[in-house]
Amino acid sequence: MPSICFVAGDPSGDTHAARLVETLKARPPGPPVTTAARPGSHEGRSVETGGPWTFTGLGGPAMQRAGVTLLDDLTKAAAIGPFDAARHLQRFLKAKRLLDHHLTRQRPDLVILVDFGDFNLPFIAPLVKRHRLPILYYISPQLWAWGRWRMRYVRRYVDRMVVFFPFETTLYQREGVPVTWVGHPLVDEARPSVTAEEARGRFGLNPWRRTVGLLPGSREQEIRRHLPLMLSAARQIAWHMPGVQFLLPKAAAASTEMIQACLSRVPVDVRVVDGSVYDALQLMEGALVASGTATLQAAICNVPMVVVYRTSWPTYLAARLVVRVPHIAMVNLVAGRRLVPELIQHRASPKRIAAALIELLRNDEQCRATQAGLREVTTKLGPPGAVQRAASVVLEMVGRQPSAISPQQTRSADS
Repeated sequence: MPSICFVAGDPSGDTHAARLVETLKARPPGPPVTTAARPGSHEGRSVETGGPWTFTGLGGPAMQRAGVTLLDDLTKAAAIGPFDAARHLQRFLKAKRLLDHHLTRQRPDLVILVDFGDFNLPFIAPLVKRHRLPILYYISPQLWAWGRWRMRYVRRYVDRMVVFFPFETTLYQREGVPVTWVGHPLVDEARPSVTAEEARGRFGLNPWRRTVGLLPGSREQEIRRHLPLMLSAARQIAWHMPGVQFLLPKAAAASTEMIQACLSRVPVDVRVVDGSVYDALQLMEGALVASGTATLQAAICNVPMVVVYRTSWPTYLAARLVVRVPHIAMVNLVAGRRLVPELIQHRASPKRIAAALIELLRNDEQCRATQAGLREVTTKLGPPGAVQRAASVVLEMVGRQPSAISPQQTRSADS
C-alpha cells in the first residue's frame, strides 16, 4: 500500500495537491517496478504491491475532502513573503514537529512538497532528508523571481521538481536539478459549468450592461489589501462609465464577513457570487485582478485585465533588492512582454487602476491585441492533462511505473 505525505501551506497549493490526490486515487498503484536509484532515495526498502493509496500531511480543507489525513491545517496561516510568514512562526514550528513525529512513525514512500517555499525549503526539506525519504517538489516556488539563494536547498534536498511553466525548466536544468514540465492544470479546469446566459441569470446581471470583474485574491491578507483599493477604483470607473456592473467571484477560502465589511465602506454596487470562478469570468469584459493564479484564470478565459498587487512594505522593499524578473504578473512573464498593465504597491492607486481599465474597455484595438496575446499565453501553458502527467511522475518515484511521461515530453522537459 503506497503512502504519500503532502505539505501544502496556502489555499492554491491546497487545491492543486487535492487534485493530484484525486488523480492518483483514480489510478490504482500496480506492482513495484525496478527503477534506477537516486542519491537520497529509499533504495532497498520493500514496498507492498497493490492496495489503495494512503495520503497524509499538512495542508487544508481541499486536501482533507480529497481523502488526505491532515496533521494540521496550514492554510489558516497562509502568508505572503518571509516577513508576513514570520508572524506565524510558532504555528509553523508546531506543524514541523507534528510532521517529524509522523515521518518517524509511518515513513511514507514519498514526500510531496507543494509550493510554499518560505516554509518548505528551509524547514521541511532538510527534515524529510534527515528521515532519508525522497522528495518530489510539486509547483516551483518563484525562485526565478526572487530568493535564488534558496536554490541551494533545492539542489541539496529535492529529488525531482515538477513545474507548471516551460521557462522554469531552464532554471533547474542550469542548476543540475532533475525537472519535469507537465504544463498547467488550469488548462483543464478553466471551463464554466453553465452557459453565459444561465450564469447571467443566476448572478442577477443585466445583459445590456458591461460587466467588470474584481478578483482581489484568496488569502485574507490579499483581500484586506486589495479589495478596498479595487472598490475605490470601481467607484471611479462607474462615474466615468455609467452602466458598468461589477462582479466579485468569492474564493472558497475567503471570509464573507471581511468582504461585506469592505463593501459597506465604499458605496459601489458589486454582485458577490459563490460557485465556479469560470462561470463569472465568461461574463467579464475586463477585470481588476490581484497578481497570482487568478491572472492565468482570466487569461485562459480571454478576459483583458489590469493586474494589481500590494504587500507589506518590508516584503516589498526586500523584493526590490532581489527581484530579477522584468514583470510581476504571471501573464506577462509567460508572454515574455508587458501584455497587461501592472500596478504594484505605491503605483496601485484607485485613480491609476481605474484609468488603466477604462482605457482597455474603451480602446477596441488595444482590447483585441490584449486578447490575442492572452490566447498565446494559454497556448504556452501546455496541452491538457497536466495533473495526469504529474501523477505519472509520482508513480515513477514510488516505483510503480517505469517512466513518467512520453519520450517527446521527456526530451523537452528533462533533457
